Amino acid sequence: MINVTYNRENNSTLVELNNLTLVKEHLPLTIQFKNIISKEIHYEVKLTDNCWAEWKGGEFITDVLIYSSNGTLLHEHKWDVTVNGDIHEKMLWYYLKGRQLQGLKSNGLVIGAHDGRNGHWIYPVKENLTEATLIDGSDNQFKKLEENYFNYLNTKFKNIIVTTDGSDVEWYQGGEGYTDTVIPSVINEWLDSSEITKTYRKSISINDLIKDQNYDWLHLDVEGLDGDLILALESRPNLIIYEDENLDVITKTKLEVWFLENSYTTLKHICNTIAIKNDII
Repeated sequence: MINVTYNRENNSTLVELNNLTLVKEHLPLTIQFKNIISKEIHYEVKLTDNCWAEWKGGEFITDVLIYSSNGTLLHEHKWDVTVNGDIHEKMLWYYLKGRQLQGLKSNGLVIGAHDGRNGHWIYPVKENLTEATLIDGSDNQFKKLEENYFNYLNTKFKNIIVTTDGSDVEWYQGGEGYTDTVIPSVINEWLDSSEITKTYRKSISINDLIKDQNYDWLHLDVEGLDGDLILALESRPNLIIYEDENLDVITKTKLEVWFLENSYTTLKHICNTIAIKNDII
């Protein structure tokens, strides 16, 4: 038996082999964990009967490929959001699938797309359930983002920094780029000062960005600026997902009031929150 188990709570993928006597001549099996977007092999290992392997890679989502000892593909286990996704991934998927079944087109805005290898939005974009504008301010990650989605005709790209008012900003970058931000206290929690560089950049206001674009869903992962961007919104997307772990108590309280006044229902899961307009629930 070959069992593959995904756990989105701790972002792990577990492969277990047992009772493989009927294919013992094909052992050991080669197990590969392949990113569903970039197709890179994150981890590879050889296993014999009654063994297991587990890969933990942050929020990266992988398919699992299993090869015989002579290199023949025996099985490819595909990650499925409806089975393996977390609650926010499933809710976004069903929202977009529901619109598709009604003959409605969806158009999303992702601010803080990073390199596009992880995020609640990647599966529905991969499956062409929606058009999406993917934005990231980091040069290196943006380059990889374009490479990863080069063949996806439902995507557009913008290498810009988004703020509440479109003012010039100090931009802090470092490490692999996942904590790049306009808020120095956020990146300082993750990296040593020697790893951080500061540049001066222009930005665009979120309302100028979304003007006349008819985005019906919004995904934010902007390292501490998520709350301010939502509070500045002049339009009201049907669905918003944002990272809340870097927000202070005052901002979280303001968001609770904003969502209540604008008729949204919210659900928090781990370090993110989803907000859905009441009239579509």
